[in-house]
Amino acid sequence: MFGQTKRVDEFSNFHPIINMIFYITVLGLTMFQMQAGLIVVSFFSALIYHFYLKGRSGLKYLAMIVGVFLATAIINPLFSHKGVTLLFYLPTGNPVTLESLIYGGSLAIMVCGTLLWFSSLNAIVTQDKLIEIVGRIFPHFALLLSMIFRFVPKYTRQIRKIHFAQKALGKQNAGWKNRLKNGFETFSITTTWALENSVDTADSMRARGYGMGKRSTFHNHQFQFRDYVVLVWILCWTAVVFVEKIAGRIETVYYPFYVVKGELFTYGAYLLLCLTPILINMEEALRWYRLKSKI
Repeated sequence: MFGQTKRVDEFSNFHPIINMIFYITVLGLTMFQMQAGLIVVSFFSALIYHFYLKGRSGLKYLAMIVGVFLATAIINPLFSHKGVTLLFYLPTGNPVTLESLIYGGSLAIMVCGTLLWFSSLNAIVTQDKLIEIVGRIFPHFALLLSMIFRFVPKYTRQIRKIHFAQKALGKQNAGWKNRLKNGFETFSITTTWALENSVDTADSMRARGYGMGKRSTFHNHQFQFRDYVVLVWILCWTAVVFVEKIAGRIETVYYPFYVVKGELFTYGAYLLLCLTPILINMEEALRWYRLKSKI
């Protein structure tokens, strides 16, 4: 699920809690509100960070994003006919309104922005970071999570081994009935192996004294001054957006009329929040340039 970055990223070197607070904030503000200006800012910020991390390899994922955007934008006008600005009628006789098209486009931008943020989350928050964060609060759940991360690829490899073994024995016959039978047989064998493996793991943990005393933990990351600075940065800009949202100064009404109410200051604050990783990388690159120039 969680992978490694394909490009050196200074934001990934910050404390894992800072990484998670940032993503919880931007994902929450992206998924749970539909103010047009904010979701557009979120989408383009996520797109910029996506290509910063992935480079040209990010084009393949972007193609999927385009497909999701078109599907989401088209589906809404087909089923929602609210709005007062009539554009045309479908062959079925249902009307298509400007407001439903705009809402569909806004919803598509929100969904695609969320997917792009999850893409960078997958690159920044690695398995060890996730386990470290969870382990501070729920140590037993962190252990279970680490076992799942280890077990899933191991289970997949075992299925592949059994499949090739059956194929070598000539059991992989043609026909969907034979394939279905062989599939159930492979699943049964692998499940039996998994149960036996779990018993061996439990015996090993008991032999090593798991649960006998107080559990200690090891963490690779320690909070530094820069982590506190970025935490304050994130919380300040988030508070600005929340205050403006609660005060009703940023709002979008889609039906029956499309009305957008917003302020450039709020959009700027949210832009600075969403571009936090990019700004950190720019600051780091500038610092290295200055150090090299002094050599």
